[in-house]
Amino acid sequence: MPSVVTQLKEEQGYLQGVGTVISCEADAVLVNTDQGVFTARQALSCLVVPEEGDRVLVVGMPREAVFIVAVLDRPGKQPLQISLQGDCSVKVLRGRLNLAAEEELHLLSSKELGLDAANISIRASRSNVIIDTLSFVGSQIFAQSQKIRLIGVFFDSVMERFAQRFKRSYRVVEEIDHVRSDEMDYRAENNLSLRGKNTLIEANDLVRLDGDQIHLG
Repeated sequence: MPSVVTQLKEEQGYLQGVGTVISCEADAVLVNTDQGVFTARQALSCLVVPEEGDRVLVVGMPREAVFIVAVLDRPGKQPLQISLQGDCSVKVLRGRLNLAAEEELHLLSSKELGLDAANISIRASRSNVIIDTLSFVGSQIFAQSQKIRLIGVFFDSVMERFAQRFKRSYRVVEEIDHVRSDEMDYRAENNLSLRGKNTLIEANDLVRLDGDQIHLG
């Protein structure tokens, strides 16, 4: 029975065997087999892109088309490349999808990269983020860190209510510290010190100094 099948394949010009890739071009791959050298194309189900020197499994009819259906072996240490044409999607109906890499994992896109999930968790010992323009829209932000350092040229903020609470606060302004407000209230439980080379206190209606002792001069 196998000999009959082999004879039938030979009569129909059917090719099935293992070959070695001689050269790779954009749309064609030359494969050397026991039955000769054929021009083959990568089959749709063969995800690994063939490289020169690879042992591949080829099937097809030489008069019509020969396809590389699998890359069997690669003698060299060239990295594997999976190439897909057109729009593609990976869907897991039940269960999880994990992508794991022992050394590095890169996600690259020339136009847009989108993440859409109910919850997103990111864990890293160190992170570097470089973004030209960042736009954030959300309802709440909660951050907890032992040390925060910001370095910039301009910082503008517009808020309806702004509250801060510190145990110790230090601020150094090299040039001008300009504050405008409808009302201002400064209180200190122990000492309040205002010092300057020139100190000016002006009021249109009233200036009041109240204390057990008032020293001028």
